Amino acid sequence: MISRVFQSGWEIAQRWFPDRQIYHRSDGQVRYFEIKTEYQLGALLAATVLTGWLCFATVSVAFQGHRIASRMAEVETIRLEANRMVNEARASELAATNFLDAQMREFDRTAVEFQARHETLRQLIDLAEQMEGSSLSSSPALGEGRILMAATPADPSQREARDAITLSAYDPDDPEARIEALIAQQDAVLSEAEDASEARLENLRAVLRLTGLRLDDVLEEGRGSETGGPFLAMAEAGPFARAAMNPNDAFSSRIARIAARMVEAEELEAAVLSLPLGEPVGVAFRETSPFGYRIDPFSGRPAFHSGQDFVAYPRAPIVATGPGRVIYAGWRSGYGRTVEIDHGYGFVTRYGHMTSIDVRRGDQVERGQRVGAMGSTGRSTATHLHYEVIFRNDQTDPERFLRAGQYVQQQG
Repeated sequence: MISRVFQSGWEIAQRWFPDRQIYHRSDGQVRYFEIKTEYQLGALLAATVLTGWLCFATVSVAFQGHRIASRMAEVETIRLEANRMVNEARASELAATNFLDAQMREFDRTAVEFQARHETLRQLIDLAEQMEGSSLSSSPALGEGRILMAATPADPSQREARDAITLSAYDPDDPEARIEALIAQQDAVLSEAEDASEARLENLRAVLRLTGLRLDDVLEEGRGSETGGPFLAMAEAGPFARAAMNPNDAFSSRIARIAARMVEAEELEAAVLSLPLGEPVGVAFRETSPFGYRIDPFSGRPAFHSGQDFVAYPRAPIVATGPGRVIYAGWRSGYGRTVEIDHGYGFVTRYGHMTSIDVRRGDQVERGQRVGAMGSTGRSTATHLHYEVIFRNDQTDPERFLRAGQYVQQQG
């Protein structure tokens, strides 16, 4: 059955594709080659397969083109997203680099600022150490406790000025925490300097108030004379000068304010040290006739007593009540043997009725230095010292200066 079908099919193929001879004549020679049925069927089969494949491929491309386009769109989207991420990464890197550069510049600026602050604080401490009893270099304000301000006549007890700053623990690897700690240390030193300057000023002002004189009048006389020293020169130079030139900066303003107080305190201290605040008699004495109006012992009528009388034994030592220069040493009508000392700042002291004089005009004397001996020369009824304090050519009450001197001694 199968052989018959195969035979029938082969016969049909031979009818459609019989053996063919192709002749070729060239140069009088005839050649031919034969294409058998089998070869023709093979060629037909190959052509059919190729044609079918081309049709299948064409149909596939036609029906799957949108899928290819979709995939290509996805690829393009992925490519664009990748480019965006690369650009963002580059932008982030640039931003990080710029941030680090800005941080480095800020760090350098902060380092320079801290160096300038350190220099200023170092100078402030050096100047403050010139004050008696100052200890800013080993400031307790950097630890626990409170800062005590010195007593004053208005408030004889020590006062707690403000809480001292206690530094909390911080991570040494944290730059911001360390900067905050350094700022806290600087603030602590400045706080103590402010308190010390204010306390010093308050005490010095109290001394001048006890004399009954106006502070501005005394300082005006001092500024008109050759007073002052390296403190003023230092305060007007270096970091203090830079602080004064930059008033908008809080630290600089604070430094300038403290420096101004220290300069004022230095001026006041120079004035107080020049004041005749000592006792004019070098031994035990008693006070008799005070300053002001009294009954004159010679005329028996009211008269103004321009000084204060002190009584001790004959030839008791008379001493200078403050540092200064002897401007008169000799006999003066009514006063007998007299010594006059110029203390600067417009102050002159006069010592009258002495029995002898131990200094000469032009001598420099210190507080407590002997200038003569108590006697009863001139217009005098008995052995005593007539003592005057003169400011701007006007006599003032010596008792006030004695009280101011006692206050200074109490303060130590």
